[in-house]
Amino acid sequence: MSSQSSQSSQSSQSSQIRKTGKFRNRVSEILEWFPRELYISYVFPALFLLCVGASVVIIDWLYVSGRYGFAENRPSPRTYRAIFPMTYVDAEITDRLRDMAGDSVARVTVRNIGAADRMMLRLEAFRYINDADAATEHFPEELVNAFGALSEDQRELLLSSAALVGEAYFETVTSGEAATDRRDRALLWAEINNLEISVFERNLVYQLLEEVIEPRYRTDPRLTALVRDAEKRDIPLIERRLETGDVIVRRGEVITPSMALSLIEQGYPQDRFPLAQWFVAYVMVLMLPLWMDVVARRRARKNDDAMWNCTVFVVATAWICETVAVLLDINGGGILAAVTVSFLCMPPRLAFHAALLGTMSGIFLTTGLPVYGVLSFLLISFSTAIIGFYALPRTDSFKNLSAKFFFMGVFLVILKEAARALLGFTALETLALGWPLGETWVRAGRFLLFDFATTLLAVSFLLVSEGAMGAFTTLRARELSHPSNPLLRKLQTEAPGTYHHSLMISVLAVSVANELGMDENLIRTGAYYHDIGKLRRPRHFVENQLGGENIHDTLSPTLSAVAIIAHVREGLELANEFRLPKKVRQFIPEHHGTTCVSYFYKKALALGENVEREQFCYPGPKPQSRETALLMLMDSLEAAVRAASKKISKVTEIQEIIERVINTKIAERQLDEADFTFRELELIKAASLKALRSMYHTRDVKEIKNKEEHKIT
Repeated sequence: MSSQSSQSSQSSQSSQIRKTGKFRNRVSEILEWFPRELYISYVFPALFLLCVGASVVIIDWLYVSGRYGFAENRPSPRTYRAIFPMTYVDAEITDRLRDMAGDSVARVTVRNIGAADRMMLRLEAFRYINDADAATEHFPEELVNAFGALSEDQRELLLSSAALVGEAYFETVTSGEAATDRRDRALLWAEINNLEISVFERNLVYQLLEEVIEPRYRTDPRLTALVRDAEKRDIPLIERRLETGDVIVRRGEVITPSMALSLIEQGYPQDRFPLAQWFVAYVMVLMLPLWMDVVARRRARKNDDAMWNCTVFVVATAWICETVAVLLDINGGGILAAVTVSFLCMPPRLAFHAALLGTMSGIFLTTGLPVYGVLSFLLISFSTAIIGFYALPRTDSFKNLSAKFFFMGVFLVILKEAARALLGFTALETLALGWPLGETWVRAGRFLLFDFATTLLAVSFLLVSEGAMGAFTTLRARELSHPSNPLLRKLQTEAPGTYHHSLMISVLAVSVANELGMDENLIRTGAYYHDIGKLRRPRHFVENQLGGENIHDTLSPTLSAVAIIAHVREGLELANEFRLPKKVRQFIPEHHGTTCVSYFYKKALALGENVEREQFCYPGPKPQSRETALLMLMDSLEAAVRAASKKISKVTEIQEIIERVINTKIAERQLDEADFTFRELELIKAASLKALRSMYHTRDVKEIKNKEEHKIT
């Protein structure tokens, strides 16, 4: 028996293991649908940003909404004042006045139609009830016994008398002589006293009529409700006006529903978990890649994981800094830090959108402001992003950066007050709220100090982590572009011709990049370092031979090609040795793409060597970005124009060289991965012609004519 149970347990365990294994295999199959690079470049940063958003929402709930948030029908945790002017409906006062108007209508009474007929029917029923037990079910026992003790003639007389009195009673009511809603005893007795019967018999008639006569008037509940509703509707809504600084509810007072609505419109947090903010954070993380695709015009998808990492960093910086600002009660703080880091690590156009998106979503996450409050902060965020767009991309030193964000911080303080004034705030809000003027300056100082501190911390962290993110900041670009850089000094002393060539290429490429709105800092730095591989064999390149002996005259074409092509591999080795950023390293292999050293290939064929064309081609890859593709074009254009500079006498000749070089690169499919449009290619041709014309200017010298042919006008 024990062996059977052990076998059954083993079989169940093995079945469970098989099910678990199938589940794991299924999960693995699903995960294999997405390449591993996707997890590293997108999923992990997205999860990080989602964790930051969740932390922001939870911190806001624990330390802001949970501690200072309000709840309807509960005592107020603090005194709430109006942040901006508003008009609201006082529902409590309106309902109270309407209830009073409704209560003024006690009841609506109507004439009791058919009461006389029902009286006669009851008298007839009483007349013909012979069974005393049956009679007592509808009439009092004492009355039935009293009538039962009478003779038949006496009963008939009293019943006839009761009918006459009842008819006279209702005729009086119908004529309008009696206007009462209850049975009029005096009227009944007046009619009964006219009868020629004994007092005892009169009492019996009155008691019988009390049982069979209904009230002349009755209350109509439906009409009463309609009249009360009409009276309530006649009371208009009671509206109240709140000016900036007016008290909405004092600390300890119970928050009524109308007060709660006013507090919500003013943007004060509620004492509940902010599910709306959580949902916004989740949707933001999902929509960020789509936003990048739209803003970057689908150009950031292929090789710019750094752009995604920078976007995540900017948004996370905005969320974290604005959360700390809310905890410290510094309204609007943290915007400057996010705007600054965005323009330091991203192209201006993308940086503008990333800064605006990060700061606005952070404001909603941390405060949950209504539309009115969002508009004021939108104005501040948008204006700061605009200033950053024009001021920060050309930052060339940390000192220059410090000066810029100091003046931007001062501008933010002024803009904050101006936004309040434009949107209905008083210029000195603190005075309206009952605070002294000195408190205004204290709050402005706290705002500036907070923005400066968070900006310095954010920039420092960006500079430390830019290598891990694959980012390329403006400060790093300026540092690498400075002539004092060790690698540039080495290039200047050991390969002066290559150094001069790199400077020429950088000037040419930057002038064209400005026309296209591209990242000039990246292109300038890439131009400086694209040929650093020539440091290993500087004499193998014509620009470093200075008109002396050409070493390739003593080498076979194959060895010459190997030496020239090797400068790409050797350049990458030097770039790794000097820890150049990834974006700069990409210029070294991509500026040649997969082109070939045609001169040595043709020379080898002329010498009868059996060679393949691929032996004389660069390993690539082709340019994967617009920046490296632009540098390839400028490198080829500068070389072609420089080679033909002695023969160039007209601008049209430079234009023909530009057309030929660009068409050749297109024909060789070197620009397939660069996503240049036809319009951009035309802009490149026009801008490069303008730059090359100034660099290699020509002058058409006319032949001197004789005196007769030379006419002076």
